[in-house]
Amino acid sequence: MKKARIILGILCAVIMVGGGLYIRNVQKNKDVEGPVLQAETADITVSIKASDQKLIQGVSAVDDVDGDVSDTILIEDVEKKENGAPNEFLITYAAFDQANNTGTLTRTLYYTDYEQPHFILEQPLRFPENKKVSLLSYFQVEDCIDGDISVFVTMEGSKEILKEEPQKGYYDVTLKVTNSVGDTAELPIQVEIYEDSYEEQTMRPKVALNQYIVYLKQGQEFDPNSYLDYVQDGGMMQIDFGAEEENEGVPTSSPKIDISRIRIESAVDISTKGVYSVVYSYTSEKTGYDCNTRLIVVVE
Repeated sequence: MKKARIILGILCAVIMVGGGLYIRNVQKNKDVEGPVLQAETADITVSIKASDQKLIQGVSAVDDVDGDVSDTILIEDVEKKENGAPNEFLITYAAFDQANNTGTLTRTLYYTDYEQPHFILEQPLRFPENKKVSLLSYFQVEDCIDGDISVFVTMEGSKEILKEEPQKGYYDVTLKVTNSVGDTAELPIQVEIYEDSYEEQTMRPKVALNQYIVYLKQGQEFDPNSYLDYVQDGGMMQIDFGAEEENEGVPTSSPKIDISRIRIESAVDISTKGVYSVVYSYTSEKTGYDCNTRLIVVVE
């Protein structure tokens, strides 16, 4: 009986040692290294409309066990490069081997036709007091990659404008929005809350524009007159620009007002990137009331 126990103990020891050696051998031979990715060039330049296939072209992946696994390559991420050029991004690729190990590669991506998200505003930022202002509902944001991203706009600054009944005054706020590639666009704006009186409603004139935010490329020609639409002063009045080609399509019977009656103050420096304002002012000869309308100009 004692001899049998000794033999059993020896067998157990052999099994344990053998099992340990087997496990060590399996672990030693286990594939734990991911594929190595390489690119023909350190960067890539394409349109924002380029397909994934186009973006992956020129990238290969080789695994030390499985060999060429380039057919597993996919785009893991595209993000804005911090402190990079406006159209400069980082694109990260990933590839897999049969043991599900992953290899990655990141290179610089330049979009030839990329633009930051653009805000759209179709009315002046001027509202009567003692009424709730749903400020963000007046803005749309179009992005060249994601399309309409208006729902992602946030606001910083004078939060009083969001109160149920904001008081008369001027409020400075900044709108922000970030697209899917991590690019954040900011737009500083000023909102006017005016006293809601009979005189304000019936006697205050208005200079209407055909748009209230315009985006221009650095160095692009800028003509503030081209954004004027009409003047409201006891009725709609067409603007006489003094040139036939600028008055085409305006009915001859429509009341007109000479462009010289509108004062224009512009701080736009088309050679320097930034956000600027153009203020159009008009005083009614009938009532003596004046008005200001602001155009936001973004030089990119």
